[in-house]
Amino acid sequence: MDYIGGDYQNAVESGEVINSDEYNEMLEFSTETKALFDSLQSSEGDKADIGAEVYELSDLITSKSSVSEVEEISNSIKQKLILAYGIIPHPQSRPSLQIGQELYNNNCSQCHGMSGAGDGHLAQGLNPAPSNFIDPDFYAGLSPFKVHNTMTFGIAGTAMPAFPQIPDDKKWDVAFYVMSLPSQGGGSNYSNELLSGIDEEAKDYKNLATLTNSQLKDSLNDNLSDEEQHLAVSYLRSGLLNQGTSSADSAIATTKEYLQASLNLYQNGDIEKSYEKALDAYLLGFEQIEPDLFVKDRKFAAGIEASFGNYRNAIKSEKPIADVQNLYGQLEEELDTAASMLERGSSSKLISFLNSFAIIVREGLEAILIIAAIIAFLNATGSRKVVKYIHYGWIAAIGAGLLTWLLARTVISISGAQREIIEGITALTAAAVLFYVSYWLITKIEVKKWKEYIQGKVENAVSRNSVIALVSVSFFAVYREAFETVLFYQALWFQAESSQSEVIWGFVAGIAVLVVIFIVIFKMALRIPLKYFFTFTSIFLYFLAFILLGKGIKELQEAGVVDATPVEFLPYIDAIGFYPTVETAVPQALLIIAFVFAAYWIGYAKREREKKELVVTVSQIADDMKSMQAAFSHIKGHIVEWRRCEDIDIEAEDLDNQIKDVVSHVDELETKLGDFYNVVSKNTETAPKKVH
Repeated sequence: MDYIGGDYQNAVESGEVINSDEYNEMLEFSTETKALFDSLQSSEGDKADIGAEVYELSDLITSKSSVSEVEEISNSIKQKLILAYGIIPHPQSRPSLQIGQELYNNNCSQCHGMSGAGDGHLAQGLNPAPSNFIDPDFYAGLSPFKVHNTMTFGIAGTAMPAFPQIPDDKKWDVAFYVMSLPSQGGGSNYSNELLSGIDEEAKDYKNLATLTNSQLKDSLNDNLSDEEQHLAVSYLRSGLLNQGTSSADSAIATTKEYLQASLNLYQNGDIEKSYEKALDAYLLGFEQIEPDLFVKDRKFAAGIEASFGNYRNAIKSEKPIADVQNLYGQLEEELDTAASMLERGSSSKLISFLNSFAIIVREGLEAILIIAAIIAFLNATGSRKVVKYIHYGWIAAIGAGLLTWLLARTVISISGAQREIIEGITALTAAAVLFYVSYWLITKIEVKKWKEYIQGKVENAVSRNSVIALVSVSFFAVYREAFETVLFYQALWFQAESSQSEVIWGFVAGIAVLVVIFIVIFKMALRIPLKYFFTFTSIFLYFLAFILLGKGIKELQEAGVVDATPVEFLPYIDAIGFYPTVETAVPQALLIIAFVFAAYWIGYAKREREKKELVVTVSQIADDMKSMQAAFSHIKGHIVEWRRCEDIDIEAEDLDNQIKDVVSHVDELETKLGDFYNVVSKNTETAPKKVH
């Protein structure tokens, strides 16, 4: 619909075909539109109520009706489709002409030419010829929305391909740059009188996205001359967006726009929409520069994140307007500081090296600690054959992280909210697996029980359920950081224009340090007694589960998926993933309770097991003593008979004394055993104690 509405004027004029190729294309598109509508209607019905208009449009084109009629009905169908299917016909943040120009030069200029005149070095021989973006008749019906759609879907039957490798937000940058081409090289002397004749709504990039140049002219003050109208359109397409050419400026401007809207809504009493705008300020604005800012100053970037959280919590808690205004003012100051920080030139070689080194060590340390602990645990318990699966896990995670980043830049467009959701779900999944593994480890704290586990009938479980859990920990511990680490290095790479080799060496040095840390932890773990190693590992994994649980929920809160109910008396401790909201604190409290209960239950189970073992031992002692008593009685009988034996021809006095001593010792031993049995029997009625 957008294409037909914009190009019909190049095919028909006053009921006559002025370009047969264009007109045949209009006929083809109208036929295809009917086919698409019939297919859509058979599956979903006429949800947008456009059926009659689709067929009417086809008849208008066939009968070579006026341009105004075709434009009116095609625009009507387009708007109904946008409303019915929730299509967003504009970029989520202010577009950057600078980025758009770079992408256009690399991807479009070969056919369309550097100036947009359709005279690129690949244009010769193409039929139809590439569009001439600076032709007044052509660009009069062009809009950024149309350029964006053309880049997204391509044009069948022409040399115009789709560009799935360019992210959606970058397509919008190209689309707005294409619309600025007719104004390139023109003057920039826009008088106040001229600017006052432009409606404020027309200056909103969201409205500019769907408006053609003809429609822009119609929205201008009628008192403006043709030259002034042309200059006004030039301002809207080029001058307005060139006021902040860098992507950082664009993102910060977007952030401030949403924050201002949020504050205005709060002052008007609309709490819910104010909170939504505050979320948009973070997701659609700040998220675009977050990786760049984290590379520059991680502590400062984390501080801004906390400020956004405080601002949203204040809105959620319906704090006094003065408090919300103070938090708003703090964010404004921090965003200005961020803008200044990002405007600094290329990083020095030393700074590039140190930043690169810090990123990989900081992001990889947690994963290294987990993997080293797991591998040391497996080696200490004689399960070395399982170690290779742990390596498979983290290697797969690195591949998955790179693939996610690649898909985000090519096939799919991952917004700030979607990125937060991915990170949040990954963190929560890792927390769940860590909880399971740590509980499993804590049940094996006793060396005796572990040996029974390895040697007994459940030995096969080491290569099935438990291994799957351990591999999952290895995978999620690395994948959780991999995607974000790639984003940080991407930002650092572009910042380090003249020191990119230092970025590589910093990365290599960081990897070397992580390897050393891994070896040290691994060697130290093998020296720790097995019981204490199990205790340390299980507590360590529980602690990581606690951190990931809080951070995972916080990521989902920032994406707007989970509510955030502030709790004023709780502190904000990002290092351990503890945040002052009900939604984060309650699950973490339950996790602590689960840990305490697990420790108590395991201790209780151990005491009960020892008690049962003691009862069995006492019973065995009783049986043994009965056997000994019978044996002693039998021995005494033989001794007495032997003494009476008249056939023994020896001097029997000494022998008689020795026999009496033997009988005395046997009686004494029998008495002691009886006393010991009585003591043990009494102990079974109370809490079990160690018997020496």
